[in-house]
Amino acid sequence: MIKELMIINQAGIALFYHNFINKEKIDDEQSLASYFDIICRFTKHSFKESLRTIELDSYIFFFYTHKSNYHLVLKCDDKEFEKDKLECISGMIIDKFLEKYKEVLQDFNGEISHFKSFSNQIIKILNNQFKDSKKVPYVEY
Repeated sequence: MIKELMIINQAGIALFYHNFINKEKIDDEQSLASYFDIICRFTKHSFKESLRTIELDSYIFFFYTHKSNYHLVLKCDDKEFEKDKLECISGMIIDKFLEKYKEVLQDFNGEISHFKSFSNQIIKILNNQFKDSKKVPYVEY
């Protein structure tokens, strides 16, 4: 279901990226984060609505904007897309992220390595959400 996850701040910077398929990072998550941020801002400004999904042939990108204006983008398999479940999980992930890194985010200097350890927290959140389900939300490496 969830293939990749990205947390983007209000300035369009990818603070955190996690790939559930393999340990390799995408070539340039900062460019992708800027692209997603621009699309979200454009839809909000031009249409007065929030962007929720972008559908490609094989994947769906799910967008969640937190009240803090941080964005969470999930790259999902289009065959197993559950919008309500992703909405709930996204809120939990952003809340935990903001809580865990509150001080770092207040004095953010552009150094994203502070957030690398958040991968462990995401695995815990997803395992807790799907512990009673037979459906695996992601592929863990």
